[in-house]
Amino acid sequence: MNQKAIRPGPSCPITPDLTDESAGRIAAFLSLALLGVCVWPGRGWAVLALAADFLLRAAGRPAFSPVARAAGALRRWVGLPERRINAGPKRFAASVGSLISLGIGLAFLAELRPLGLAMASILGTCAGLEAFFGFCLACRIHPWLPWVRSASAQLLATGVDEPAL
Repeated sequence: MNQKAIRPGPSCPITPDLTDESAGRIAAFLSLALLGVCVWPGRGWAVLALAADFLLRAAGRPAFSPVARAAGALRRWVGLPERRINAGPKRFAASVGSLISLGIGLAFLAELRPLGLAMASILGTCAGLEAFFGFCLACRIHPWLPWVRSASAQLLATGVDEPAL
């Protein structure tokens, strides 16, 4: 078999853009707080607004995101130093947050409260880990995506061998 070996592992930088990690942690806390305020009474439309905010951050448009703007203002007001990191993993995390928030909002609008609460617990756990401990689960997964894409493309290109009879 003449296959190129695929070496797994993170690679950085993912994108040339940088973002502020300190403001990102505050944004995670604000997102967690908004999620709690919206989910408990089952306000699906409000969770969809949170999904749109996550989408703005995922698209690299934090200037249009109320959560990102508030997080930046709070970081400056508290006097935390700006800590610049690669924006790629944080954008991926925001895109995952957007998809989960979309699912939560739609579940509540469809009156599927248990499903909405289950997804909210996943999003809340991830946002809480980022806000309180600086651990971004999606950021840990993101660097592996090129390897997963490469490995799956290689598997698709080689196909499945026919069993010998």
